[in-house]
Amino acid sequence: MLLVIICLIAVLLLLVFFSKIVISIQYTYELNKQFVTFSIIVLRIRIFKKKYDLTDVKEHKNIEDHLNFESFPEKIKTIHQTWKNLNRVINKILQKVRVHHFSWVTTGGTGDAFTTGMASGGIWSVKGILTGFLFEKIQLKCRPYIHVEPNFQQRFLQSDLECMISIRFGQAIHGLIKIIKTPIKLQN
Repeated sequence: MLLVIICLIAVLLLLVFFSKIVISIQYTYELNKQFVTFSIIVLRIRIFKKKYDLTDVKEHKNIEDHLNFESFPEKIKTIHQTWKNLNRVINKILQKVRVHHFSWVTTGGTGDAFTTGMASGGIWSVKGILTGFLFEKIQLKCRPYIHVEPNFQQRFLQSDLECMISIRFGQAIHGLIKIIKTPIKLQN
């Protein structure tokens, strides 16, 4: 009887270890309001869903208090070294991530046709660079939808990002352990 229970627990653990975690992210920016919604699905069961209002999130530290001309080169070196250490681990984790849905739509205008056109081109450039960098490292299982719609008569900005990714549970745990073990040196 004990052997049967141990075998069932082992099979259940293996099933969970090799199962996919699906993460759904929706980000919306509209009229100076920002919202992000996270959903986590394991074995086709939604185990977590939460909507966060990012509008009221404010930085408590003033950046000018920590930056000065003399310490700037040293801080850049520290940030660069930290990025190099984390980049290797993050790249290995991103190789295991699969994107099943990606949509990023931005609509807006400045009220002036000339500046709206310039801003739209800039937004296309930023989106192209970010998504190109990201999709170089992640496995795409869908065709991404990226769109910028200029509105020449109004002054507003709205952006909606929807993404659904998956990773195996065991790979996620392995990557998290590697990130925790990676030495991060941040000097104040």
